Amino acid sequence: FDAKGEVEAVLGSPGGSRIILYVLKSLVALIDWGMDAQAAAALVNFGSRNGPFEVEHGRDGPWLALKMRALGHEVTPSFLVSGTHIVVRRGGRLEGGADPRREGVARGE
Repeated sequence: FDAKGEVEAVLGSPGGSRIILYVLKSLVALIDWGMDAQAAAALVNFGSRNGPFEVEHGRDGPWLALKMRALGHEVTPSFLVSGTHIVVRRGGRLEGGADPRREGVARGE
């Protein structure tokens, strides 16, 4: 929600105990890093569930793993195939994103 209480974004993902990782990663990408909905949904998956730092196999995962190890974190490569879907309202328009690792697409005008 924005400062006026209007819906700003709706997003979610399947993934059991990793849902929080996928949704949080997408929120950080949207809010802090200024990514669009599609880029946020497609971003390499990463995070920790109160244990080692998990990084998605392939893509940018190896680069991120090296960076996190250099910071002293224990890193575990994992199969993190979220399926996050996102709808964001920007400037009066709706913007969509669908995780390319799973089925589904974002469509619009």
